[in-house]
Amino acid sequence: MTWLISDTLIENLGWTLLHSIWQFALVAGVLFVILKCIDRGATNVRHFFSVCALFVAIALPIATYLQISKAPGFADKASSIAQPDEQFQDGTLTSNTIDHVRGWQAISRSQVAGEEGGTMARLTIFLRQEAPTIFPFAVFLWLLGVAVFSLRMAGGLLHLRKLKSTGIEPVTEDWRRRIERLCTELGITHKLKVVSTNLLSTPIALGIIKPVVLVPASLFLQVEPRQLESLIAHELVHIRRYDLVINMVQSIAETIYFYHPCLWWISKQVRLEREFSADSAVVRALADDRVVYAMALANLEEIRLSANHAPPLLAAAANGGNLMQRIQRILQDKTEIRSARSAWSAVLALLLISVVLLAIFSYSPQSIVNGQKQPSGRKIAIGFVSIPPLDRSANPPKDSDATARLIIAKLTQNKVPAIGFVNGSTISDGEKLYPVRANIVRLWRDAGLEVGIGNFKHVWFYNTPYDDYIALVEKNEAVTKKLLGEKAGQLRYFSYPYLNTGKNAEERDRFEQWLNARGLTSVKYTIDNNEWMYSYAYDMARNDNDLNTMNEVREDFVHYMAKMFDHYEAYSQEMFGRDIAETMVLTPSRLVADSADELFGMIRKRGYTFVSMNDAQSDEAYKTPENMFGEFGNSWFERWTYTKGNKLREEPAVDAEIYKTWKERGPKGN
Repeated sequence: MTWLISDTLIENLGWTLLHSIWQFALVAGVLFVILKCIDRGATNVRHFFSVCALFVAIALPIATYLQISKAPGFADKASSIAQPDEQFQDGTLTSNTIDHVRGWQAISRSQVAGEEGGTMARLTIFLRQEAPTIFPFAVFLWLLGVAVFSLRMAGGLLHLRKLKSTGIEPVTEDWRRRIERLCTELGITHKLKVVSTNLLSTPIALGIIKPVVLVPASLFLQVEPRQLESLIAHELVHIRRYDLVINMVQSIAETIYFYHPCLWWISKQVRLEREFSADSAVVRALADDRVVYAMALANLEEIRLSANHAPPLLAAAANGGNLMQRIQRILQDKTEIRSARSAWSAVLALLLISVVLLAIFSYSPQSIVNGQKQPSGRKIAIGFVSIPPLDRSANPPKDSDATARLIIAKLTQNKVPAIGFVNGSTISDGEKLYPVRANIVRLWRDAGLEVGIGNFKHVWFYNTPYDDYIALVEKNEAVTKKLLGEKAGQLRYFSYPYLNTGKNAEERDRFEQWLNARGLTSVKYTIDNNEWMYSYAYDMARNDNDLNTMNEVREDFVHYMAKMFDHYEAYSQEMFGRDIAETMVLTPSRLVADSADELFGMIRKRGYTFVSMNDAQSDEAYKTPENMFGEFGNSWFERWTYTKGNKLREEPAVDAEIYKTWKERGPKGN
């Protein structure tokens, strides 16, 4: 069966199954302690924590798989640790290689010296090397087990469907009125049916969307009306509390995680506490007529045993759970939980659940799989091209001024030392300055933000003759220095329009030498994106006063940028085995201004610190050679990957509605 899926998927599933072993055990252990601390009379509280434990147990492997899927290939890392000498075959020694070699040497020393941590280190290395070899077999067995248990579950569902449609009769008018009264007393407002059947010996509740209570026809004759009311009330309580939904979730969990006894124990606790909690609700509804309800359960069990019938697997039955325990609890004297013990138990339970939740949400499967900590020292520099913004959406100058002020305020508030690249044609005709737009550059400078230059016109190097391209850059430099005057300082950076570096290496190298002679360095953007397309759609929505679309675009934009970070961070790990200092390109658009807090917040949550362009490009990774040319613009990760002869990763797609807006309403020839 595993030959139908990729090796990567098998490995990811294998690690997920392996981690689930300790995860389920941890959740079961925490639930065990919590239930020991909570008084048995607090049935609702015990049921609540049991259900929470079930859902946490279900969610942990899912979260683990998602995290592992984002992590770089584990097999490659394991082999690099096992055979460090292979790292030197190309004559290079990266910092990541040094870390791997040092890690291997440390483990070797611990083995020789017999250090206390040696056993754990050897176990870690063993799992990294040997576990993937058994993953195909383990995944095959897991898939086979899921298939078998799925058939079991499907059979149960078919049996329930048969019970709902075969041999049923409506109850008498007298019982219909009794059931309506019970629904009123229990606070049940949604529609449900109660019918009699000849196929059961125990009342059961079925159905999630259209609930039905099936009552054995024989019970109307064998059990006193008051006792039968209590049994029906028990089923109604299950419906009111949506226990049928939880029961279905349990069945699905038991199908997927069939291999783990701790999951089965948690599910068992949910069923037990569910019945105890439902019993308490029935007793309250019956005005504490405990004896009647206890007698009803005892009589029901006697009838069921004589008929030798067991309730259906996926149904909630009145005689579910441990019957003797339920009867004993029902018949106990009515006592409230002692205040002191109740307070102590509640506080302890809260502390325990807080600890486990903290462990869950701070847990990083990627760090366990890769044997590394999650990156906490990431750096990123942001460049804005171009200032002032280009006239893609024909925004008036005053609107550009307001947008610029908002962006500068957000950059200052979020402590982002961005650099803005001047596009001369938007502030000058070459001789005179356009006052409003020219002042935007001054605002940028006065806020302490660095200023760089692009080209005088936002043109492609590939389509522009070399001498013309040089002349335009010189013109832009002159306009920028004239605008900034004595405060111009030393212009340090040049940004290629459209990230296009020309037709060939000879032309690019010649231009780079020209830049260096003027004290300029080109920016190498590692995180490229289609923010400008989202910004155009946002501007169109603003022009239409469409607030709903504006909100949707902002939300989609931040989500899209998160995916782009995933995309380029994967490049960083693949190429350098670490998180290099990143450089990202944006435009000074109203979208960026209005979503700045969410965007910068998302970046900060990923562990990034905002740094200057000079700080970011001092990373050794930016000395990596690249040889990618043509009528296109690419991030430097893609350029480095292409130069090494490796396949480019598939880039996250722009939202379909955003792309549609750009194609239909954007400038001609886009």
